[in-house]
Amino acid sequence: MTLKPIDYIIGFLFLCTAVFSFIYAVRHKGGKPRLIVTVNEKEWVYPLDVDREIEAHGALGISRIKIENGQARFLDSPCSNRTCVQSFPLRTEGDWSACLPNQVFIHVEGHTSEQSELDAVGF
Repeated sequence: MTLKPIDYIIGFLFLCTAVFSFIYAVRHKGGKPRLIVTVNEKEWVYPLDVDREIEAHGALGISRIKIENGQARFLDSPCSNRTCVQSFPLRTEGDWSACLPNQVFIHVEGHTSEQSELDAVGF
C-alpha cells in the first residue's frame, strides 16, 4: 500500500489543525479572573482584583454589584424577591448569579487561584 498525494494533504491538514488548536488553548487558557456583567445583551468586564461597586441599569432599575477581595456579589436590586442579593459570592470561573426580574446577569471568567488544575479524577 502506497501513500497518494491526497493522503499527504490530509495528514498536513490534520497536523496544522492540531498545532493551531494547541496554540489557541495555551493562549486562551484562563487569564486573570474577571466579572462579566450582562444587561440587555450588552456586556461590561471588570477585573476581580480591583475592589469597586458597580451600578447595572436593568429593566426595573439599578442593581448594585460589589467586587471585593477577589469575589463579587449583588448588594441590592429593585426586584421584589431579592434572591440575587441572598446568593453566595462569586469567586471561581463558571460561578454566576442573576437578577432575572431586572435582567442583570453576572458571571466569572478566567483562572482563579482557588481552582484546581484537575476538573475530575477517574479510577
